[in-house]
Amino acid sequence: WKFELAFGLGLRDQQDPDSRADPVELPGGLKLRGSIDLVEKGEASLRATDYKTGRARASEGDVLGGGKSFQPTLYALALEQLFPGAKVEGGRLFYCTQVGEFGDVSVPLDTTAREAARQAIGIIGEALERGFLPAAPAKDECTYCDYRTVCGDREEQRVAGKTKADLESLQRLREMK
Repeated sequence: WKFELAFGLGLRDQQDPDSRADPVELPGGLKLRGSIDLVEKGEASLRATDYKTGRARASEGDVLGGGKSFQPTLYALALEQLFPGAKVEGGRLFYCTQVGEFGDVSVPLDTTAREAARQAIGIIGEALERGFLPAAPAKDECTYCDYRTVCGDREEQRVAGKTKADLESLQRLREMK
């Protein structure tokens, strides 16, 4: 139904005509910018799909995946704001390549997802208020990171110098499946 539906990124030629220049404000106050790869419209509901080209890293049943696969839930919540009154079924990650085995992981926008999003948005909001967004990768996460050139090769070792108290909220987010 919609392809490259963007919000908060300004307006460009390759976006869906229903794209919006302003960010979407989600419950909890998070202002979200992004682009939903595909909005599917069923008989009675909408679903946000985010295409992935790498190996499938999310699992069925994950809502946030420890913060690593938050897009289906965030994008579903964004659809509710973009199309008030529409029923939003949820979101999904579609691994659209052979390496991803053409699989998908769906996340229904239910009470569980809404509560997980509320908690995660709260954790992120607290970090922003404190001005503390630590680079604190989990074990072996740097292996697949696109930002390695920014952090360097030793970020996992530098985490050892941060206190557990400083990383407590990040750890809570990582424990949220």
